[in-house]
Amino acid sequence: MAILPSRISFLRFKMSASIIRSTLLIAAVAGSLACWIWGHTGEILLDFGGQLYIAWQVSIGKVLYRDVSSVYGPLSPCLNAIVMKLFGPSLNVILTANLIILGFITAILYFLLRAMSSTFSTTVATIFFLSVFALSAPTRLANYNFLTPYAHEMTHGFLLCLAAIACIEWFSHKQTLLPVFAGGLLTGLAFLTKPEIFLGCAAAFYLGLLAVVWTQRSKSFGRILAAALIALALPPVIALLFFSTGMPLKAAFSSVIGGWQFINQPFVVSSNFYKGSFGTDEPLRNLRLMLQYTALYSLLAAGLASISIACRLHSQSLVHGLGILFAVLTFFLITAIGDHFDSFWSDIARGLPLFAMFVVTATSLKVLKRIPHPGLQFPFAVLSLAFLAKIILFTRTYHYGFVLAAPCGMLAVVAMLDWLPHWVARKGGSATIARIGACGIFAAIIFHNLILTRQTIRERTLLVPLALGGATWTRPSDAASIDAIKWLSTTNATVAVIPDASGINYAAARPNSIPFIELNPIGLMIYGQSRIVAAFNQNPPDYILLMKFPEDAFSAHLFGEDYGLQLFAWISAHYRVAGLFLNGDHPIQMLEKKSSPYALLYPSINYSSPAHPAPPPLPTNAPNSSPNSSGTIPPRSHLP
Repeated sequence: MAILPSRISFLRFKMSASIIRSTLLIAAVAGSLACWIWGHTGEILLDFGGQLYIAWQVSIGKVLYRDVSSVYGPLSPCLNAIVMKLFGPSLNVILTANLIILGFITAILYFLLRAMSSTFSTTVATIFFLSVFALSAPTRLANYNFLTPYAHEMTHGFLLCLAAIACIEWFSHKQTLLPVFAGGLLTGLAFLTKPEIFLGCAAAFYLGLLAVVWTQRSKSFGRILAAALIALALPPVIALLFFSTGMPLKAAFSSVIGGWQFINQPFVVSSNFYKGSFGTDEPLRNLRLMLQYTALYSLLAAGLASISIACRLHSQSLVHGLGILFAVLTFFLITAIGDHFDSFWSDIARGLPLFAMFVVTATSLKVLKRIPHPGLQFPFAVLSLAFLAKIILFTRTYHYGFVLAAPCGMLAVVAMLDWLPHWVARKGGSATIARIGACGIFAAIIFHNLILTRQTIRERTLLVPLALGGATWTRPSDAASIDAIKWLSTTNATVAVIPDASGINYAAARPNSIPFIELNPIGLMIYGQSRIVAAFNQNPPDYILLMKFPEDAFSAHLFGEDYGLQLFAWISAHYRVAGLFLNGDHPIQMLEKKSSPYALLYPSINYSSPAHPAPPPLPTNAPNSSPNSSGTIPPRSHLP
């Protein structure tokens, strides 16, 4: 395709002055954003806190999957546990490790993008990645960035994907089996994260490898394929052998395959949460939005190209001035559209799947024509499309999109700032006007994202002291959990938190006596209530914290009211209310083992009603204020 210019190899880069200036600018942006959101993102009481708890438990000797549960692959929990074992379980240790991993991701990403575009567009694309995907918090629940991810498997897996693509470039120039083996090994490690990450990595690496073999007419395809497949199998096999030493082989196998065992389960694909996340709840409407936003992309590109072709100026100062003018106009145009249409910003990425399909088609044609050194455009485009498969009907830059939409988002920046100006120049127009004018589009998106991040940070005014070191900030609506953390930190007790706030365990440095930490409707169906009740019966915790947290997104409401009835019956028979934490929007009942047979639990108790007086106060730090029942509990879809 004419709009896809030839590229250079990142293996032959020379550190020019422009690249040095570019990397310094990117480092400054990354450092500023990281300092800004440090300690103000990450849901310590939800997904991110659960990740910290799992890693902490493994770091002190617990066996993953046997002693502490996880629904994902073993790579990330084990890696985080090693970090905690070496440097301590403090939150700042994990944040620092995540920032280092982001540094590697950014570096590899920069050189991959530079291999298929100019220094200018690479710089803008990398800054766009950092500002929109990696170091931001545009949603109320700030679990979706590379510093405090809801699942480290996403960020660790993204690094593996980019490194595997780099191995393709390595192989295309060296023609040895070492890069093939390395890429296969990285893909095998990606298998130990999450299914969507592995599928993207495998598609990008193996199709990219096949493209190099095809275009270079390699005669050793059999040896290349064998090396890639053997390397792919090594990480899962080693993990299986490792876990089989501490549990039955069947359990070890289930542990290694992680999320693969749940992807076709009815309770996953039919729940409101996942249907809304995947876009399968309203497929026709979502498909219409995809087409509409693709048309918007096309109009913006066509308008910018037409203006750039029409402006055939010879004065460079006039060219740059006109380009800046168009950038400003574009910025205010996009901002005005976003202010007028409420859903514009949340839907702005809807058209990315069709764009990814176009780029995959264009680059595939180059491969089929056996153009020498097809480059990284093809595997990067394949990765972009494969990542979007999970959210293809509801593509967004937030929520799951903070990783899954990132490759395609950066590809769109490269297309507008490099491929489109290249085409304009071939038509006799001004590539500079097209390039600078397009910057207004991405500047508007970055600016809006920063505004949302500032709003999220300002909402977090409640300090959460962490017993294992460090501190974080959360919303006042979580005040009851903070009171519980402060009290538990003074004890040596074990505690189970229901439905799934194991971050309280991590924050208070108090372990759970049972392995199961996700007791929401999905978790109960994954593990089975009978199995969970048996675990409680065998190792009952000293305390149970029962949080009032509606699970409407999982087609349920309150624990003990319309889900978890078997487990609730067991708890009712063995525990009684010892006290209440009432501050904030999510009151908590603290339950202790029964000392009398007549104690009762009220699963849907109105915590502010005098009809249910509170039991005797807690020994220390007992909350004494009334609950704030005026707030709205956010849905688990975590959407803006």
